[in-house]
Amino acid sequence: MVVTGVLLAVITVGFIYEFVLTSTTTPEGAAETLTASTYMDIISPLLASADVERGAELVNRQFECHVCHVQSAGQVAPSFDGIGQRAATERPPLTAAAYLYESIMYPSVHVVSGYSASMPANYPTRLEPQQVGDMVAYLLTR
Repeated sequence: MVVTGVLLAVITVGFIYEFVLTSTTTPEGAAETLTASTYMDIISPLLASADVERGAELVNRQFECHVCHVQSAGQVAPSFDGIGQRAATERPPLTAAAYLYESIMYPSVHVVSGYSASMPANYPTRLEPQQVGDMVAYLLTR
């Protein structure tokens, strides 16, 4: 029983360490090479063929983003309520779409004031480009 408890503690600490490590890692050079214009070059074609319903499915069910992005006391991440409007002014000169794209793909480039860098940074390896477009399209409706 003690061995099981110790093993569980070690696994938990390892998971937390890896989560924090991947949450704060930005691909080398991303902040320097991506601009408001280059973000739009990437996201515009994705939005042109985006499916809001698929985006909602990805955000709410597949990746369960809403678990952290809820409006409640002690929330971990900014609420999705009104995110489309707030995104338009959070990081000028980025548009709302470009900001949301950056937040998903490179979450440690900009951390919203009052929050810590806790968003996983492994989405570039987990998401197809069109999935990101679908998610951004859905978030813009919130």
